[in-house]
Formats: sequence, structure tokens, C-alpha cells
Amino acid sequence: MPLERHRDAEKLIWVISLAREPTTMKRATNNEQPTFSGDAPPRNLLPYAWPLFTAVWLLFPAGFVVQVLRTGLPPVQLLAFLASLAGFVGVFLCLMLRYPFPAAELTPRELRIRIGLLLALTALALYVELVYGSGVPYRFMYVVLAAAVTLPTRYAAWTIVAVTVAVIGIYATRSGWDAVAANWGFVVPFPLIGVGMIAVSRLVITVRELRAAREEIARLAVAEERLRFARDLHDLLGHSLSLITLKSELAGRLVSADPQRAATEVRDIEGVARRALREVREAVAGYRRPTLDEELAGARESLEAAGIACRIENEADALPGATDAVLAWAVREGATNVVRHSNAKHCEIRVTRDGGEVRAEISDDGRDSSAGNTAGSGLSGLSERVAASGGDIEAGWLPEGGFRLRVSLPSTPGGIREDERR
Repeated sequence: MPLERHRDAEKLIWVISLAREPTTMKRATNNEQPTFSGDAPPRNLLPYAWPLFTAVWLLFPAGFVVQVLRTGLPPVQLLAFLASLAGFVGVFLCLMLRYPFPAAELTPRELRIRIGLLLALTALALYVELVYGSGVPYRFMYVVLAAAVTLPTRYAAWTIVAVTVAVIGIYATRSGWDAVAANWGFVVPFPLIGVGMIAVSRLVITVRELRAAREEIARLAVAEERLRFARDLHDLLGHSLSLITLKSELAGRLVSADPQRAATEVRDIEGVARRALREVREAVAGYRRPTLDEELAGARESLEAAGIACRIENEADALPGATDAVLAWAVREGATNVVRHSNAKHCEIRVTRDGGEVRAEISDDGRDSSAGNTAGSGLSGLSERVAASGGDIEAGWLPEGGFRLRVSLPSTPGGIREDERR
């Protein structure tokens, strides 16, 4: 019991790690022991850095505010200035903190909200500049910033161009075109900062999309591992339980006629059950990879227990591990179907190699077509394994009678996926 609890705990940790780190799945599907790092994952600093960045920009107009307050404005104008300034800061913060880094496709309503807030920010900037400002209208820099990080790239670029033209026009109206020509360096930061912030916005959006894609890959990896486990569990238990059922029936018939042989069958049932339990635990741990020789021996045992004469030929010699494993699954599935569905008297299993191809063929002389014409989950799972290995599978009734399952695979492991190597 402590050992089983320890294995269950390891499995739970492994599944949790899959959701956090997709490379853990890659290690597991490569038949490697999953490793767990004690280092904490990197923290996402954007929720903290972005408000700090926005707050820093609000410090720049402090000198302008102090200068306006020192001019001795009448109370009404002072109140209007403070109200317009508060509205300007509020709209800027709303845009920068609530609507930054838009998705690739904004809905019309989301786009209207952003454009409306930018128009309000532009109107407030224009009021402050015309009534209280002088020189270069730097308050429009905040419109450039907000547009660059809240609008899609095309809209942001056109907005920056329009704001830059407006800045040049206001500056020329105040100081003349000679001043604009002499101090053109004061206007250049508007488009430069706008383009830079567009680049930052695109970078943040790209990182966010990559993170979402990574999470999706992790979810797909977990789903694929669940499918693998379900497929392996069906193949393992389908064969073992069929063999246990056959030996139990045989032992029941021999209890009175031959108690000694009945006891032998019961011991065999115990051995099959223990082996099935071990195989299930190995499948849960992700390390189960059957071998062709083991499955050929197991097929002979189950067929003979069912009273089916069998002939087995293995002419393939040594095979790469991945190819050997897929053929082993094919033999297990084929033998299980013969025992459960065929009502056959004879079965032949042949494994041959022909140039760059290796084949496993399981045929019988059964006559029951009601079960064989339907592809169950076992054959479906086997088809997935074979397809992933770059091979072909054929299953159907023979003209002269009987059913045949044939699996053909490349003899080299190049076409076999890593998740089949177990």
C-alpha cells in the first residue's frame, strides 16, 4: 500500500507538471524519467511595470503645472485649469491602464470606445495648450502614447501622423515657421516615440499570444497523454481479461475431471492477473513498451487456452525498438480479437521482413462475420499507432473464409513518432 500511494503521488505530480511545462510531456513520451525543477517559474512583471511606466510619464508636466500656477490666475480660470488637468490625467490613465495592448481584431464597440476616449484626450490637450500653453505643445505627446498602445497598428500609425501634423501647426501658429525650421528637433520625438511605443505594444501582444499558445500546447499534450493511456489500458486489459476468462472457464470444467490440471489453470490465472496489474501500473507510469517476443508467447498461450490451434512464425529477426513495439501491439490486438470474436479453430501469426518493410499478419478460419466487420476501439487504437509510424493496416474477411489483420511498417525507425516509443 505505501508503494502504491507513492506511485499515485508521482503520477499526480507528473500530470500537474504537464500543465505547467510542455517539455515535461516531451521527456515522458521519449521514455525518459520526468524531472522536476525546484526553481520557481519566471514571474510576469508587466502588471507592475506598466503602471509604473505610466506614472513616470505623469511626472513630466509637473514643471508646466507649477509655471501656470505661478502666473496668478483668477479663481475661475484656476478652477478651469485644475478641472481640465484632472480630466486630462483621468482619461490618459483610463486609456493606458484599462485598454492597453489590444487584440489583433477589436470589435466595433471596443474600437469606438478607444477612439472616443482618444478624442476626449485630444480635446483636453488642445484646450490646455491653447489657453495655458506656449512653445511646443508637449501635451499632445500623451495622445501619441495612448494611441500607440490602445489602437491597432494601422489606426495608431495614422493617429500619430495626424497628431504630429497638428503639433507642427500649433507650434507654427504660436512661433512662426522659422521657429519650426530652427527647432525641428523638438517635433521629431512625437513620431519617434509613437513608432517606438507601437513596437513595444506589438512585442507585448506577441509575447501574450506566445504564452497562450504555450498553454494550449500543454493542454493538447495532456489530452494526447490521456488518449494514449486510454488506448494502452484497453489493449492491456482486453487481452489479459480475455485470457483470465478463458482459463477460469477451463478450470471450472476441470475441477471434477482433473483437479490437478484445474489447480494449474488457477495458478496460471493468478500469474496472468499479476502480470496485468504490473502492466497497468507501467502504463500509468508512462513506461510500458511491449516486445514482440513477449506478445507472440502471450498470443500462443491465450489461443491454446481457448482451444485454437496456432502456428507462429517470426522471420523478422531483430527490429528497432519502436517498430518492435508497434508490431507487438498488433499481435496482441489480433490475438485478442481471434479469441473473443472469431469462433476459429486455427490461427496463424506470421512476422516477415521484405526489404525495407516488416509485416505482421494474423489470420484465422473463423466464420462469425457479425463482430469482425465492426472496427472496435482496439483496432482504432492500433490504426492510430500504425498511422503515426508511417505504416499501413488492413483488416477484413478473406474470400475463402476467415479474418485477416495485416500491419506493414518501415523497418527503420525514422517514420515512427516519439510517442510510440514505449
